[in-house]
Amino acid sequence: MALPLVAIAASLLPDLVKLVAGDRAGGVAKEVAEVVTTVTGTADPAEARRAIEADPQLAANLRIRLAEIALAQEKVQRDAEDQKRQAELAELRAQMENTRDARGAMLSLAQSGNDLAWGAPVISIVVTVGFFGILSLMIFRAGAWTQNEALNALLNITIGTLGAAFAAVVNFWIGSSQGSREKDQTVREFQRSQNIGTLEAVRRAVRAPASAAPAPSPAQASQAAELKQDTFDKCVEVVLAAEGGYVDDPDDPGGATNFGITKATLEAWRERTVTKAEVEALSRNEAKEIYRARYWLPMRCNDLPPGVDLMVFHFGVNAGPSRSVKLLQRAAGVTEDGSVGPLTLKAIAETDCKDLVDALSRLQGEYYRSLSTFPKFGKGWLNRIADASRMAQVMLA
Repeated sequence: MALPLVAIAASLLPDLVKLVAGDRAGGVAKEVAEVVTTVTGTADPAEARRAIEADPQLAANLRIRLAEIALAQEKVQRDAEDQKRQAELAELRAQMENTRDARGAMLSLAQSGNDLAWGAPVISIVVTVGFFGILSLMIFRAGAWTQNEALNALLNITIGTLGAAFAAVVNFWIGSSQGSREKDQTVREFQRSQNIGTLEAVRRAVRAPASAAPAPSPAQASQAAELKQDTFDKCVEVVLAAEGGYVDDPDDPGGATNFGITKATLEAWRERTVTKAEVEALSRNEAKEIYRARYWLPMRCNDLPPGVDLMVFHFGVNAGPSRSVKLLQRAAGVTEDGSVGPLTLKAIAETDCKDLVDALSRLQGEYYRSLSTFPKFGKGWLNRIADASRMAQVMLA
């Protein structure tokens, strides 16, 4: 029964397929099936699908719950990868330490005048001469030796043994370039996985004077861009799940709306008049680009910590970017001018992110309660805040 329910979940959140397929223990599939059952109120796949199709709000709530599972599972996978990389780093460091210790012991013997200090150089010379000597003989006498199968096999074994010994000699005296490359690659991959390191770097840059802050390298800039792109993708999926599809409620001042994009917003984006049919035909990808250009970037969500960026972005989409930023500034204790600048970023960097998320949740709820349309739309608005806050807490973790 779990697989049909997982298929329903995957139709709402396609990324779940990779997570379920990569979980050999089957825990993710079981958790996904339980969430679908809980939200829809039935374990029957056909009834669950009908319930989702009949109730857009239920489908939106299910998407958010599934996104929480995806985020939590991705964190587990990242932690496992980090542990693996740490183990690889420790092994590489141990190998380098062994080589360094051997060199240090030889140097100490040489400084004390002990004849044993000549052991390593002599062995190295013998191995090197033997390796190149046998290799040269095999090259120049190959025709004569290939006729003797026993001798040919013996020479192959000898050159293989000497080759391994020669590699050890090179590693002892000048280090293994391949090992260094592997170590560097492992370090880069390990560092790339540390999102918190990037966040702390941003915070330090905000705190430091502009003249003292070193310019990031192209690799660092690319890494930060990739991380924030990943954050935008997660945040915009939460917004799209909450906004749902096409609606044209006469009591909604926004009028015809699709994916949360109103007719007026689409006209401003396309710089021409559009029809309701064009609003209804709006693609998901174009909606994402509108959200990025009109909301995410103007509110500088790229510069906000994960979780906080979701709360600001989510509310800004529904209530306007300027109002969302002002509530962020109120929560951070700075002047409410509706523009995220250095002082706002500095205050955010010095404030606990969980406290910010809690304060934004409270302030956004107070704003909605002050609106005349709260009796009709209030329940949905407060549910949106609760869902965004819960997802933000997952992102903070």
